[in-house]
Amino acid sequence: MPEHEKQTKVYKLPRQDRFIRWLIGSLCVLLVMAGVVLGWEASEQKELGHVQVTYSKTPTVFVSGDYSNWLTFGPMTKRLQRYDIGQAVWTIHIAKNGHAHIEKRGPLGNKNPLILVLFSDNHHPIRQSKQLTAAMYMLKKREHIPAVNFVGHSSGCNIIYQYLTGKAADQRADYPRTDKYINIATNFSKQEKSAAERFPREVKVLNIAGDVFGTGGDFGISVKDDHQLGEMLAGRVDHYQSETLVGGILEIHYLLHQNPHVDRSVANFLWDAKYTPATNYPTH
Repeated sequence: MPEHEKQTKVYKLPRQDRFIRWLIGSLCVLLVMAGVVLGWEASEQKELGHVQVTYSKTPTVFVSGDYSNWLTFGPMTKRLQRYDIGQAVWTIHIAKNGHAHIEKRGPLGNKNPLILVLFSDNHHPIRQSKQLTAAMYMLKKREHIPAVNFVGHSSGCNIIYQYLTGKAADQRADYPRTDKYINIATNFSKQEKSAAERFPREVKVLNIAGDVFGTGGDFGISVKDDHQLGEMLAGRVDHYQSETLVGGILEIHYLLHQNPHVDRSVANFLWDAKYTPATNYPTH
């Protein structure tokens, strides 16, 4: 056989050696994952483990963005509950036809009740804002809730903004008063910008942006675009403040709502969180 036609033999590791390599690789992955989890928990305890908040019966309504589900804000509400900052008591499920059903796990109470909104049709913000409007009408008329706070992420912020500048701005007696609104990482259309004059002046606003490794954005929304909200509301609201979180992977757009620093900012703004030397670490 000519030299150039000789076949190269492929050497295969013995099955036992392949298993050992696979086992070592798997253990390395598990160790890295364990390190991430432990680091996350340590950061969580640092941000929330020494927090004392002011309790209120005003519910906070969480609205997440495009293609979102419970995994967006559900874990945040659980963390806030775990550290006795709030109580995750209700979930509003909104069907594609707009019908809203409230899953109640208990009374709202007066320890910062948290309400999660989940849309079946979760990628049409204009339609969702109309559905949110109907749900808020229900909270006022049927559940007799006089006031709420809002926390939004990504297009969830657009849904809330459109609600606040839409029908609720004209017929305020039919909807809960909005006391505070937290806007996390979004941008706004020309139509939304032109509606800024309809934004309720009395709503206190916190705007949070993410900056991954100083790149000027969160790999989804630029800091500049996010902070346009401040320009839109300048002179139109009595209280506006903004934060830019500069860091690593937890500042990525789709992880901001799992970021313990964001949890702490939420607690600070909504419930006047203060440091206490006593610990409130969860026991379970």
